[in-house]
Amino acid sequence: MNNYAVELSNVGKEFQTYANPINRLKELLFEDREYSEKFTVLKNVNLRIPRGQTIGLIGENGSGKSTLLQLICGILKPTTGVVSVEGKISALLELGAGFNPEFTGRENVYMNGAIQGFTRAEMDVRMPIIEGFAEIGEFIDKPVKTYSSGMYVRLAFASAINVNPDILIVDEALAVGDLYFQLKCIEKIKEFKESGKTIIYVSHDTYSVKNICDYVVWIKEGNIFEQGDPVQVVPHFEDYMKLKKDINSNVSNKTESTSTSEELMLKIVETNCYEYKTRNVKQQFEVNDSMTISVNYELLKSVDEIVAGVAIFGADGSSICGLNTKLDSITIKPNLGENELFIHYSDLNLFPGTYTIHVGFFEREAVGRMDYKADTGSFNIISSSYKGEGVVLLKHEWEVK
Repeated sequence: MNNYAVELSNVGKEFQTYANPINRLKELLFEDREYSEKFTVLKNVNLRIPRGQTIGLIGENGSGKSTLLQLICGILKPTTGVVSVEGKISALLELGAGFNPEFTGRENVYMNGAIQGFTRAEMDVRMPIIEGFAEIGEFIDKPVKTYSSGMYVRLAFASAINVNPDILIVDEALAVGDLYFQLKCIEKIKEFKESGKTIIYVSHDTYSVKNICDYVVWIKEGNIFEQGDPVQVVPHFEDYMKLKKDINSNVSNKTESTSTSEELMLKIVETNCYEYKTRNVKQQFEVNDSMTISVNYELLKSVDEIVAGVAIFGADGSSICGLNTKLDSITIKPNLGENELFIHYSDLNLFPGTYTIHVGFFEREAVGRMDYKADTGSFNIISSSYKGEGVVLLKHEWEVK
């Protein structure tokens, strides 16, 4: 058996564009002439995805990610090169793909099952599970064209994961659903990962990519620009996007929460900086001072477990230090209502400057965001004397011989 679920060898994809419909007709009538322009989307892509790996695809809009997925699914054929796939694929592509809008949700599920090779009797067994996971009630028997985007995603995801695929493809679909369903889907993706399934995950949420994926491929202008460990590749992509000033719209208004009031499970209320011992609110600290950051939050709905994260950023947006309770093996009791937590820094080994605070709360796997606020607070580091340059003042000792 091949060790790779997906292999792409020198794959390229071109599309033909026409200035007007008449030019398309002319090209059919006069085969020796060209009335079209070629648009190259992918160029010389070589990629191997091992069985059981969860791989993330990142890149700007228009970089070729969705086209690459459609080639893997067999929806499109490559212009050049070879695409090889081992195993059954279930894909949750861009909103609107895969379902017939005139059919009911139930009819679409049965149709997709038939395409996957399942008999009617086999789908009869799976249908209650799919219906229960989607939680769209009586709409399961209404035409899909009457669905909201959130309802569509619920049914599409439920259908995709319950046909026992070898390869699961998720393309930005989870960005549409409500937070409760996103957390539910992330749990299911984790189950798939633990069971040894191959997952191809596409998202602009680089935080979830780092936490879900084993390997990341950055697609840039139709080429594989960089690939490897998410911890290394994702920050390079984030830095690139910051330079282009093309930051995700979810955080373009930095003082606002990433969740809407309708779906909010937890709300970050306030963040403050304190002097470590006296608990006096303070915004200016000396180099090597101690500091406490407090976070007031309100838990609005019952959850099994929550993870809190606090990150410090420089004035230029560079990440200085990001910590969370999961990494430090700290458990937060999910008490409904108002709560407060603290993180203590005993030694601020930072050079003088202004630093901002980002705070986030996540579900227990630290992937799905319950609430997140960037630049929710700030503090200044000052020094009575010049101590050096850079960001971090490392503890050091000179020795001269």
